[in-house]
Amino acid sequence: MDYKAFALKYRPQNFDEVVGQEQTVLSLRNAIIKKHVHHAYLFSGPRGTGKTSLARIFAKSLNCQSANGPVIKPCGKCVSCAEIIKGTSLDIIEIDGASNRQIDDIRSLRENVKLSPAHSRYKIYIIDEVHMLTSEAFNALLKTLEEPPPHVKFIFATTHPHKVLPTILSRCQKFPFSLVPLEKIVDKLKRIVTSEGLKIEDSLLYAIGRAAGGSIRDAESLLDQLVPVLAQNGSIEEVFSFLGIIDEETLNRALQYIIEKDLDSSLAFIDKIAKEGKDLGIFLNALIEYVRNLLLSQVSAKSFKELIDISPQAKDFISKYSSGISTTEVLRIIDSLIEAKDLSHKLNTVRIPLELALVKCSYHEENQKILPQKKDDPAVDTKPAVSDAVVAAKIVEDEFDLDVEPTDIHKDKMLDGDIEEDRPAGEDNVLFEELKSKWQGIIVHIQKMRAAIASHLSLAEPLSSSGAVVTIGFSRKDYFHKEIVESAKNAKFIEGVISNILGKSVGVKFTLSDSVKPSAQHRVRDEEAANEEIASQADEGGNEFMNELLDTFKGQLHTESE
Repeated sequence: MDYKAFALKYRPQNFDEVVGQEQTVLSLRNAIIKKHVHHAYLFSGPRGTGKTSLARIFAKSLNCQSANGPVIKPCGKCVSCAEIIKGTSLDIIEIDGASNRQIDDIRSLRENVKLSPAHSRYKIYIIDEVHMLTSEAFNALLKTLEEPPPHVKFIFATTHPHKVLPTILSRCQKFPFSLVPLEKIVDKLKRIVTSEGLKIEDSLLYAIGRAAGGSIRDAESLLDQLVPVLAQNGSIEEVFSFLGIIDEETLNRALQYIIEKDLDSSLAFIDKIAKEGKDLGIFLNALIEYVRNLLLSQVSAKSFKELIDISPQAKDFISKYSSGISTTEVLRIIDSLIEAKDLSHKLNTVRIPLELALVKCSYHEENQKILPQKKDDPAVDTKPAVSDAVVAAKIVEDEFDLDVEPTDIHKDKMLDGDIEEDRPAGEDNVLFEELKSKWQGIIVHIQKMRAAIASHLSLAEPLSSSGAVVTIGFSRKDYFHKEIVESAKNAKFIEGVISNILGKSVGVKFTLSDSVKPSAQHRVRDEEAANEEIASQADEGGNEFMNELLDTFKGQLHTESE
């Protein structure tokens, strides 16, 4: 006996077997019971949700010969039902709109419509992907659709109802099909597994259901693809890798490592997933959705309870860990993961942004504890210092030249709290003494590499240090120069030079201080240095810098030709 795919073998044969379209089924049943059957129907919705299957069931109900008149439970045994099941009925004409879309095809249909059914009650035309018909074909069909013979019924199916002419839509009863909920997909898969005598864990069925994205046909095809793998005693992990599916157990472990801030395990886990050949992009999308479910469990217990796209076991796991993390922290994790997803498109790789996001998630709270603060002193910079681990993460970013906005100490603005009158408490000044002794050498070194930056930085001087962070101050009148050097790329460059010269990872913070006196020769910005800086920024994609500079001073850019 020839093998039959699950999607065909377990195709619904009556209204009771249809999955997930209860409202449409109810309406069609009532139309049959009340003898109020319309001459044209439009079934629209995503692929694999049962549009064509339900059209065939409806056709069987209208033409079933087991009773006098249409029935809501076709027998499946009479001549009409048997021919429809086999696809050999002369009175049920199925047309592919994609390949029979020209006006000549519809003209042929119009001629055949006039002929009476061979032996059935109705001649029924099922046109799949009807939106593919040309405008001329639609117009040719319009007259027949407007005044069809009493023995003719039309059932149109489409995934793009907005592409169907309004004049056609106005003559049809429209039934939208929705994506099938996960639980109902899993129930259907369980029935297939039982019927086939297979043993498959529920977690795998839920994973297949999620991968199907609400399409019952896709879920059946995935299960069909899975059976040969299980027949060779393949492990569940091998099955997931084979299908490219991210199972809930994988998501549970990833979420656990993030919440527990176990960075070593998180990075090792990402490495394992990558080596198994799984798509990290799919994993990242699934993880974002999974953390979103965690957030939902905290802000709306009712909505979380009503979720239908995760298993009960996953709900229990999420509920267990939701009490161990704040809502603010969950929101920050989601932001970091979404930022990693956006960055992955720029870099054409997912792993680096994902690993950086995990580093940020793991070290955020520790960073806030490094720098002691005086809450009653507005002059103290309340932004956290940078730990060695975060400095290391920044070095990784530099190595791959990530063109992203930092979220660290270089985002200071010209505020009162940005001016340092006195050195804040809690400083150890270990790095300060070493930096101060080598400051002029650092300026000379930068001069050889980036003269413009050296010109700005020569107006500053080291003020203090705390841990791995040094504070470099400008006078109040030189605030413009401070804004230049603390831009994202310039600040990273300066940190790299200082770290190399001092032989250790160093973070840099820029501030304004009355203790730094402005130099008379630099009170007016050196025009040549400014032009050189602009040219340097332009070479590095500095159009954004130019725009910000012009916006700041309400200026315009003039060239020699002007």
